[in-house]
Amino acid sequence: MNHVPHSDTGHGAVATDRRGGGQPVPVKHTIYWRETETVEPGPPLDGDVRCDVVVVGGGYTGMWTAYQLKQAEPSMDIHVVEADYAGSGASGHGDGFVTPTIGHNLAAFVNAFGIDRAKVAYSLVGRSILELDRFCRQHGIDAQLEPNGYFQVATNASQMRWLERDIAMIEQMGARAPKLLDRAAMARRIGSPEIIGGMEISGALVNPHRLVRGLSRAVRAAGIHVHERTPATEVIRGVGGGHVVRTPGGTVTADKMLLATNAHQHQFPEFRREVKPLWSYAAVSEPLTDRQLAQVDWAGREGFVEALNFIVFARLTAGNRLLVGGGPAPYHYGRDMDDRHMRNLSAATVLRQTLARYFPVWKDVRFTHVYGGCLDMTRDFVPHVGTLGDGVFFAHGYCGNGVALTHTIGKALRDLMLDRETAYSTMPFIGGPRKTYPAEPLAYLGVRAQNLVLSLQDRFPGLLAGR
Repeated sequence: MNHVPHSDTGHGAVATDRRGGGQPVPVKHTIYWRETETVEPGPPLDGDVRCDVVVVGGGYTGMWTAYQLKQAEPSMDIHVVEADYAGSGASGHGDGFVTPTIGHNLAAFVNAFGIDRAKVAYSLVGRSILELDRFCRQHGIDAQLEPNGYFQVATNASQMRWLERDIAMIEQMGARAPKLLDRAAMARRIGSPEIIGGMEISGALVNPHRLVRGLSRAVRAAGIHVHERTPATEVIRGVGGGHVVRTPGGTVTADKMLLATNAHQHQFPEFRREVKPLWSYAAVSEPLTDRQLAQVDWAGREGFVEALNFIVFARLTAGNRLLVGGGPAPYHYGRDMDDRHMRNLSAATVLRQTLARYFPVWKDVRFTHVYGGCLDMTRDFVPHVGTLGDGVFFAHGYCGNGVALTHTIGKALRDLMLDRETAYSTMPFIGGPRKTYPAEPLAYLGVRAQNLVLSLQDRFPGLLAGR
């Protein structure tokens, strides 16, 4: 087995809970990745500035767009305002799967835009996966990137049909389709008795926190101003020939503005009914010992995702911790994103059961962290990217698949802002119609009903149409 010889943090970790012997230590309900690199936020905005572009949101989308703009127009004056620290939101708390997926899944995208347009968009995101690796090497970013691809796996016959459908779509797109592996072939790649088949997809695994913090350093080094601990208290469009972002320490006035706050995007009136913040949960184990690692054939260290509506997934971190995540993604009335939801005992139980299902030999491995974070879901399960006119741009709706996609969309936003017609700026979801959710309480009831149907499809494949 290929054991990566360095830890996630460079120092030891303390095991938790009562499983596996030893002294019990409370499980942390905080995001594990944040412990792998110390954050020292930069200074907040202090005073009033006038610039060419202001970006609201210091995550992947905002910073990739700022970086791409600066590379294209070095004289451009760009300011990024971030309420906490750069990457403190979904960019830094995701699970580190670098995939070509656009929106929720391939089928939803193809159904929305057709095979030919999907082919172009997916090829651009695939290019971003390769460029991420080069970017990290160019800027000396230790994002713990492992370009080992990942598997979409099946645990029942219905899911195998799902994989066969995706392979057929890939073939129609003219791309080299992955082979459908049977139980025996998958057992040689990932030693889980639960998995009966799968297909290997090009991609990578990263430490998302280290990637986004490295990106923030590269952005600053390029001459872009990043104001951390600078919440946008008011955003005013088109005042006195510019757009104004008010913050506690001053204002930024700019000719062009990008709104890129992921699951927080609903706080802008224009997107209030477009984006639903859904909670997604993950559990991280103590570092696995060499003896434990030897119990499961997993030499390639590929991550894997089960073919479900509410996906569940697993991967190893650079320090050989097991990360298991996914399952039901709850929505709380009124778009409630309060931190109290980071702790969810029901989700923790599902993740423990998921671990035991995939890897019975590891069922007593201790979790050190169990936590949740929000992702931005759209009603049509595809990203919404475009302009509101008068120099205001936006992007959201990655549906949990944003690591590579945000890099691609950063290029699309660059070209939109510079009024360039390119393959990026004409991707099928750019500037398209944007489906909306109804107002509360219908939104809450509708999301609950939709989640129930999707969950039933997952639990009882074949019972309902769509599988």
